[in-house]
Amino acid sequence: MKKLIVTDAALTRIKPHLLPNKKIVLDFDDGVGPFSAIGNCSLDANYRMVFVNQDADLPDFDEKISSNIGDIYIKSELYANVQFEPEMELRFDRRHMTLPLVSPKGILTENVELVDIDQPVNSEYTGTHDC
Repeated sequence: MKKLIVTDAALTRIKPHLLPNKKIVLDFDDGVGPFSAIGNCSLDANYRMVFVNQDADLPDFDEKISSNIGDIYIKSELYANVQFEPEMELRFDRRHMTLPLVSPKGILTENVELVDIDQPVNSEYTGTHDC
């Protein structure tokens, strides 16, 4: 089972978002799911930690990883989750005021964005998109 450790410094940064009526989603911006309409064209790993109402319907986030702040939901699709090592760490970089996501092999992303919303927008993108 995958595990995410949130360091004490990162926990201080995200603590205001940790509410009992919220579930935590670690979203990879790939164009799939209610948090991304078209995905990311920059070829970088674009992650956000989304705090959403506990009762929000999130069928795309069908895998749970354990953490020291509770369960975190991710997408189980291979392309969205292949970067995860069995143990990851969310840190706080005081110099740059960012939240890097790292593994023993290296940095997955320099900054995980924090997003707090009540309900995701369940809409499908139907236009065209060219990077």
